[in-house]
Amino acid sequence: MNIKALLGLPDVLNVKKVIAVQPHPDDNEVNIAGTLLELSQRGAEIVYVTVTDGRAGAWGDVQNPDEIVAVRKEEKERAGDIIGVNKHIDLGFPDGGVYSVDEVTSQLVNVFRMERPDMVFSVDPWMPYEAHPDHVKVGQAVSRAVLFSNNTIIYPNVNHEPWQVPQIAYYATSYPNTWMDITPHFERKIESIIAHKSQFDNETWSFVKLYFTQAASEAYKHISQDGTGFAEALKVLAHLELHSIPTTVFS
Repeated sequence: MNIKALLGLPDVLNVKKVIAVQPHPDDNEVNIAGTLLELSQRGAEIVYVTVTDGRAGAWGDVQNPDEIVAVRKEEKERAGDIIGVNKHIDLGFPDGGVYSVDEVTSQLVNVFRMERPDMVFSVDPWMPYEAHPDHVKVGQAVSRAVLFSNNTIIYPNVNHEPWQVPQIAYYATSYPNTWMDITPHFERKIESIIAHKSQFDNETWSFVKLYFTQAASEAYKHISQDGTGFAEALKVLAHLELHSIPTTVFS
């Protein structure tokens, strides 16, 4: 059963406004820069929500958390300019720190009601072996916010009218059902990643770039076997698939 088709929901490339929620300041570029570049080219409005402040992303001799936060914010905005991001929203939770899924969910519900997106992107919290608590908590919070952004009993209407987010697209997923051809945008994707110089401009970059390149090439095989392109893998679900539908994992 194709619930998205039954609901008449548009394909990823036909949405008009998206929110990309990332645990850390570089997650969107690493995972969906190519998809976002294509959406921007098609005229979609792109809003970035960055949940944590990136303070745990120390490098070299730079260990001062306040300096790290400031540098990573600048890098995020520089990368966003490459992508074509229209707006940045920072929630400011401590990178790797103590905060709850409920706290993040509450803030995201407010953001979704304010921005009223057609689709939300975020990390898949149910990827096996994902050990980073920020990814797990943020992915779960985004999922709950998509499910409940229209529910004023659980989340009373304080600042904005309720809004039902129609679809969610998970990245960094082990259960993809959609592959986006990013071949025309791959070099720009790499450019947007290396804009996060504090995280990638080091002795590991050649290996990391090779990994990103090979992963995108492998993903492209789901589109074509000619092996000449690059793709990003997503798990795209209607909001109704986020509750009590056991077949969602196979969707």
